[in-house]
Amino acid sequence: MKIVHTAESETRRAPSEWVTGAVWMDATPAESSPGAGVFRVSFEPGARTNWHTHPEGQILHVIAGAGRAATEGGPVTQIKTGDVVYFAPDERHWHGAAPDAFMVHLAINPATNSDGGTDWLEPVTGEQYEENG
Repeated sequence: MKIVHTAESETRRAPSEWVTGAVWMDATPAESSPGAGVFRVSFEPGARTNWHTHPEGQILHVIAGAGRAATEGGPVTQIKTGDVVYFAPDERHWHGAAPDAFMVHLAINPATNSDGGTDWLEPVTGEQYEENG
């Protein structure tokens, strides 16, 4: 068993190259394989990630608020407290807060055969964020 106490995790603002708006992350990166990176991510209203992928997929568990998520070619989907979102390995996607609500989610990045990292891509445009939202 390994426990990572709150004092051991780092809270930092997400780099502007990864997001639009104010986004804060508490990061607990993957240790040894098999493992997972676990991140508590807080979005202010309208804030969102850039498009990105994960080599082993990603699981989001919304723990507070309301948000949006989308995959390339798919509609923007509303997500809320209690929802769990699964993204397949290398599935191009984004996620963030609704325009009028904060959102906090846990992001779990499996790291069985990789470091559980993220391939950050271009920003989500305002039009993409609003599409069917």
